Amino acid sequence: MRRRFVVVGLAAFGLAAGTARFAMAETADTPEYTSAKIKTMVREAHTVEQYTVLADYYAALERRYKQKAIDQMHLWRERSEMFTPLSEKWPRPVDSARNLHDYYQYKAAQSAALQGKYRRLAEIASTK
Repeated sequence: MRRRFVVVGLAAFGLAAGTARFAMAETADTPEYTSAKIKTMVREAHTVEQYTVLADYYAALERRYKQKAIDQMHLWRERSEMFTPLSEKWPRPVDSARNLHDYYQYKAAQSAALQGKYRRLAEIASTK
């Protein structure tokens, strides 16, 4: 009986450690700033380093949104294969996946545009 508790406890610990490691790896790519901090950084940016930090932030944000869009595309594909019109309620799960995919694509494009803007501003600031 005690052996069973030890095995279950070790399995739970291993699962929790793996989940925590995955969460840390996912957030390690993107520096976390609050929206107020980003607004302040945008307002006060005048040097190459400040523009580069903003460009890097938006590049990481773009990668994160692209990954979310890919995940939703896979979900969209899975849900579109399970079409049963008589039992589905609206909005269908496939519609939700498609809408999320489109939203993440839009946010990725928006982040890419902001990244390009701050890269150009960093180049202009470096020539001064």
